Amino acid sequence: QDQACYTLVSDVDDTEPPTEQELKKQLENTKFEPKISALKKTIFLMMKGEKMPSLLMTIIRYVMPCDNHEIKKLLLIFWEIVPKYGPDGKLLHEMILVCDAYRKDLLSPNEYVQGSTLRFLCKLKEQELL
Repeated sequence: QDQACYTLVSDVDDTEPPTEQELKKQLENTKFEPKISALKKTIFLMMKGEKMPSLLMTIIRYVMPCDNHEIKKLLLIFWEIVPKYGPDGKLLHEMILVCDAYRKDLLSPNEYVQGSTLRFLCKLKEQELL
């Protein structure tokens, strides 16, 4: 595997994995708990090799604007593992929206959000995103 990932995550859930539509519905929920649960499940499934391209815009649209710290932490893990390039080898257009979110988090008045975002950006290998 040529992608670097610096976070180890353990999945202890042995139940049937949810479908993309179920995850999408949870991610679009207005409450934090369903979003957190769906984001964790998405991360676990992606780390197991599942491709979930339809969830990228849902996460950008409904999860990224949240100010919840647990969601921010999970998003940093998600951005580490999500494919950033399309099959043609070019950067996905959606990643420009993600770059804007990085910039906003770096300008956040919360020092924890600033620090964790900066630590994440230091790990990033894709120059186009920086």
